[in-house]
Amino acid sequence: MAAETTNGSISSRSPSPASRPPIPTAPGPRATALQKLYGDAIAHVLKTCNYNNFSSCFPTAAQHVPGSVKFLHEQFTEKLGESMRKEFEAILEDRHVVSSLNELDGLIEEARKRKGKTKEGESAPLPPHTLPAQQLYLSHLAPSLQQHSQDLKQRQDGIQAENVEVLERVMQQRREIEALVKGLENVVSDLDASVASIQSEDAGIEGLRDEVREVDEDMRMTA
Repeated sequence: MAAETTNGSISSRSPSPASRPPIPTAPGPRATALQKLYGDAIAHVLKTCNYNNFSSCFPTAAQHVPGSVKFLHEQFTEKLGESMRKEFEAILEDRHVVSSLNELDGLIEEARKRKGKTKEGESAPLPPHTLPAQQLYLSHLAPSLQQHSQDLKQRQDGIQAENVEVLERVMQQRREIEALVKGLENVVSDLDASVASIQSEDAGIEGLRDEVREVDEDMRMTA
């Protein structure tokens, strides 16, 4: 569009910068990679707590009621995985991580295209004043977004470490329960031995009574 200057000459204005396309809401490459990384971490934690490791904490129950132990293991791993996923999704939503990473993907892709065009000599870098305001803002924001991504990764690593610690505490509790069950089994064994001893003594007393009755009958017959 042309505009008239104070001396009547005509000067050209820079064309209005094109507006940037809307940021996609679906996870881009970096958001997808982050979600996959956390999903793999959850899978590793749940794999560590497999049925063999879980049932080894309850040997007596696993031997006598294996179906109940399998059901308990399935419920435990399902609830643990669901809890970790919900917490991660809450962090992504609270911090707007997906949209931020999508913006970063867009900036990097645009920079890659400009760099390729410059190398091929197709076009020179665009003057800053011709760039969209949002693009200029995001270019200054890119370092902050990168730092935010690193902070999120560190927090994700911390959450994973906390989940491992929780699992270790759960396994410790299972070991304590196992020790308690073994103690109860020993008590039951002692009670069984006591009952057997009492029954043996009762049998001896009954035999003695029979002998006394026989002697008494013999004495009456000879009297």
